[in-house]
Amino acid sequence: MEKNEYIEFEFKNEDRFKDFLKVFKLISNSKKSEDYKSDEFWFGQFPDYALQNYYFADSDLKPEFSTADSNDGTWHFYSMIEHLVENLDVELLGCKKMENTKGRLNFYAHGYPYGGITGMTMFLNSFGFNATKIDEGGGIYNVIWKSETEFELKEIKTVANNGYNSLWQRVKRIFNQ
Repeated sequence: MEKNEYIEFEFKNEDRFKDFLKVFKLISNSKKSEDYKSDEFWFGQFPDYALQNYYFADSDLKPEFSTADSNDGTWHFYSMIEHLVENLDVELLGCKKMENTKGRLNFYAHGYPYGGITGMTMFLNSFGFNATKIDEGGGIYNVIWKSETEFELKEIKTVANNGYNSLWQRVKRIFNQ
């Protein structure tokens, strides 16, 4: 089997992990079946504590409690859903617990550009999870959080220094035939 990409993350609350798995499975199934559910459906699937981390436009269906302000690191709720379900060119392979407080979201990028890791990282973040390590297809990175909504990647392994990447290896095979 081909290598897949992933995001490893830390979580502190088992109930939130279970909530995340429920929503992740709904998104994955909607993506696979191309059954792009309504805004009302998605709004009803997210727990309040996750919705608080998104911003909503004045015209949106929105919670009756305070949510995040629009800024550079905050995602619009319905744009996030559209990104994950419709626009992100990946197959969501699964999410599993690796240790008591560590999990891993596995995905397979169909090609480049596939939409990047920011949306999936902030989706995890909305449940209170912090990404710690990411294999985005072009390298492996440690995640350094600068704030609640901003992070940077510190390179660990890349195609150039390691030669391991399966997507890169597939591209090389195609062009070297």
